[in-house]
Amino acid sequence: VMSLSPLKDASYNDVMTQKKDKGIIFGTDNGLIGELRMDPSSLKPGWLQQNVRGLGAVTSIVAHDLTKNGVDDIIVGRDDGEIQVYGVEDSGAQGMQPQLLLSKSVNECVQDLKVGTVSTTSFDEVLVASYSGRISSFTTEPSTDAGMQAFEAAPSRVLEIALDDAPALPTGSSTEASDSASAGTEKDTKEKKKSSGLKSFFGFKKKEKGEKEEKEKYVGGLLLDRPEVIGDADEAMRSDPKESESKSATLRAEIAALREKVKAEKNNFERLSKENVPVSTRSKIKSSLQLDPESGLHKLTLESEMPMDLVALEGTPGLVLTLLDSGSSVPSISPASAPPKKADGMSEIQVPKPGLLATLRMQGTNSRLQVQLMVGEGTYGTLNAFVVTRVAPKVVHLVENEICPLSLHRTVPVDTAANPSKTPYCEIRMAGTFTQSMMHAWVRQCFHDVPSKVPEEDASGMVRYKFESSYTHTTVSCDYSKGDAIFRSANLSTLATLKEVISREATQSKMKIDIKTPIIDEKAVLHVLELLHPKLMTLLKLKESIKYIEAVNELAATPEDKALLSPDLLEVLENGDELKAKHKDNEKHIEFIEQVLEQLFVDRFKFKGINVKHRIAEVKELVDKYSWEGLVSLFAAA
Repeated sequence: VMSLSPLKDASYNDVMTQKKDKGIIFGTDNGLIGELRMDPSSLKPGWLQQNVRGLGAVTSIVAHDLTKNGVDDIIVGRDDGEIQVYGVEDSGAQGMQPQLLLSKSVNECVQDLKVGTVSTTSFDEVLVASYSGRISSFTTEPSTDAGMQAFEAAPSRVLEIALDDAPALPTGSSTEASDSASAGTEKDTKEKKKSSGLKSFFGFKKKEKGEKEEKEKYVGGLLLDRPEVIGDADEAMRSDPKESESKSATLRAEIAALREKVKAEKNNFERLSKENVPVSTRSKIKSSLQLDPESGLHKLTLESEMPMDLVALEGTPGLVLTLLDSGSSVPSISPASAPPKKADGMSEIQVPKPGLLATLRMQGTNSRLQVQLMVGEGTYGTLNAFVVTRVAPKVVHLVENEICPLSLHRTVPVDTAANPSKTPYCEIRMAGTFTQSMMHAWVRQCFHDVPSKVPEEDASGMVRYKFESSYTHTTVSCDYSKGDAIFRSANLSTLATLKEVISREATQSKMKIDIKTPIIDEKAVLHVLELLHPKLMTLLKLKESIKYIEAVNELAATPEDKALLSPDLLEVLENGDELKAKHKDNEKHIEFIEQVLEQLFVDRFKFKGINVKHRIAEVKELVDKYSWEGLVSLFAAA
């Protein structure tokens, strides 16, 4: 949860007297917004708005009645610069979902937003503070004469409430009272207009006729005259020439000292300039690396206070750069070093892979960049971003982002996760002289969402975590206490990565650890293949459809020819542009899922003590000529 805000649908007394429940709205780092309903004894979930468009994290959320319908609207600010206004007809109704009224992008991270009256007293404004320090205002005041006339013709809800709550007038005096009230209203309005505006805001008041202006007069910071009566002693002290000369001499001495200090600093700067090049970092870089649960990709976001000129990305092997911001940058991707030649007897998986090296030249005056990365299971290291801003002299900012070995996983609640009795799983048990905090630190080395502090134990004395992979949708449970740890998952590659990382950390700590013989369920391997099968079929179907787009367009030149096409070819013809857009990174996704299958094939037999790295090429051949039966038989063969 990144931001919270209370709704104004109920007061504190209403909640405590159980007349109403109060609403609290929240925003999360994965872009969700939702509502909680609070009464004196419990907190219940309300509506939840999904992040269908894959927008950024919610940085600020505010409840305010912008539409003046008596119900709070929801104003949301996100880290990708998107500002949204949602309307809710009845925040306490069951099944009520907010409706998006309007949205606007400021093209930089929204740091905070507030709602209130600023320029005019009749219209609310949304004030937005963005990352570069810019403060923007969005007003509800109509921008056209027709809109203003419609606003004036609309009934005022506030005025109706005020008239309903007004006391009844005495009999026979309604006309006089209304006349005096209207006269008083006009007089008050004129007075408010006189006292409104920027002059009244800064404390300036228009001087009436005959009114003598009384001000304290200053020259150079010294008081020259006062309107009130002062004593003879004060007057003598102010008019004493010796006192004035003494103050002037003191000021001249301070100014001379400051000049000497500035001169000394200049000499020091000139001496250093002969040895080094003076630079000034006049901008800061904000960076975030977040996992998108829907696509299974990592989003790297870089934002600068100044326009960016160049961004260079350098990372460990296993990182693949995919979809880029359309039109914001020109990418140039190359391997970090020439891949070594395959030696005799070396399998494909044993050949060291080059790391990521990409250069992106920014277009226009963009100060924000977002790219997507595919991170393989077991890939860990650092993703470095070198950012050059458009300032003189040129300064390079280095931004580092750590990548965990199991960074594709996110935490899920233990009690709502899949039941191990229904889902097949494999198990690894570890024992040793390690403490609970040491095992917690080792688990934290593998996953991103693990806090540094050890959580509380359950009734059995175990600390329990459960994670779900955003790519394969398999889960892994981690249960550990002092001297004992159990890891369960259907994905053998996940268990192999946990075993490797914990063994390495224990060896570096000189800690003895005993890894028991793993319990392997053959159905678990088939379960993972069933999860990957539809994903692979979709990618291969897209690859096949691209081949026929041009030919189908030529065949369907007339309606008669179009009627002869099969349903599959008709779908290709109708969705040609969409298929081309999806195919942009399709080959990279096929290679990525091929690497997942290769690693699963190696780990599946590694736990049996069989080395199958020399057969890794069979997986690639099977993906090129894919069949479900061949995939199952390959993983079942010894």
